[in-house]
Amino acid sequence: MKKGLLTLGALFAICLSMLATDIVVKQKNGDEWKINVEDVEEVFFEEKNNIPDDSTVVDLSETFLKFKILSDSTVEVKIDNNNYNPSYLGHDSITIPEKVRIDGKVYTVTGIGESAFFNCSDLKTIDIPKSVTTIGYGAFASSNSWESIVVEGGNSVYDSRNDCNALIETASNTLMKGCKNSIIPEGIINIGDYAFWSNSNLQSITIPGSATRIGEFSLMDCEKLTSVSIPNNVTRIER
Repeated sequence: MKKGLLTLGALFAICLSMLATDIVVKQKNGDEWKINVEDVEEVFFEEKNNIPDDSTVVDLSETFLKFKILSDSTVEVKIDNNNYNPSYLGHDSITIPEKVRIDGKVYTVTGIGESAFFNCSDLKTIDIPKSVTTIGYGAFASSNSWESIVVEGGNSVYDSRNDCNALIETASNTLMKGCKNSIIPEGIINIGDYAFWSNSNLQSITIPGSATRIGEFSLMDCEKLTSVSIPNNVTRIER
C-alpha cells in the first residue's frame, strides 16, 4: 500500500514540474484550492490509519472452531477430527462469527457442516449469525444439554422467531433443533428429525396446532420427558 502511494506521489511530482505555475485541486465536497508549482518542494500522500476494525471479523487464532474453506470468500464450520471433536469438548457456549480471518484473508462464514457439533455433550448455548445459510444433517446430534439457541435477526434462511429459543428453517416452518425450555411457536408445521434427540433436560413439550409431522428420533432418549401434548393435526409420527 505504502509503496503504491510513494509511486503515485513521485508521478504526481513529475506532473507538477511539467504543468503551468498553478494547479487547482478540487475536493469531493466541491471546494477548490490552488497550488503554486514553483513553491512545491515535495509531494507525499499521508495514509490514514484510523479506519475502525470490522467487529464481525474473528481471527482463526481467537476461536476453537474449525473451518472448511468453500470458496475464495466463504467457509463453513466443520467437524474436528473425524466425528470426535476433541477441540470442542469442554465448551458449553459457542458464538459462531460472521467472518473469520485465515492466513490474513477474511472469509464469510456461510455454513455449519454435517455433524459439525456431533458428540459435543457439554454444549449448552449457541449463537448463529445471519450469514449462515446452510446447516448440514446432524450438525447438532448428540449435543444433549441444550439451553439456548439464538439465530441473529436478518438471517434469510433460519430464525428463532418470537424468542422461541430454537432453530427454525424459515421457508418450511421446520423446527430443526430445540432446547429444554423451547416454546414451539404457532406456524411450525414440522418437528424435524433429531429436534430434541437425547436432550437430558427436557421435561415437557407442547406441539402447536399447526404441526402435522413429528420427525424421526426427534424425542428419542429424552430421559426426563414426562409430558407431551400432540394436536389432532399431527398425522405422521416417524419412528
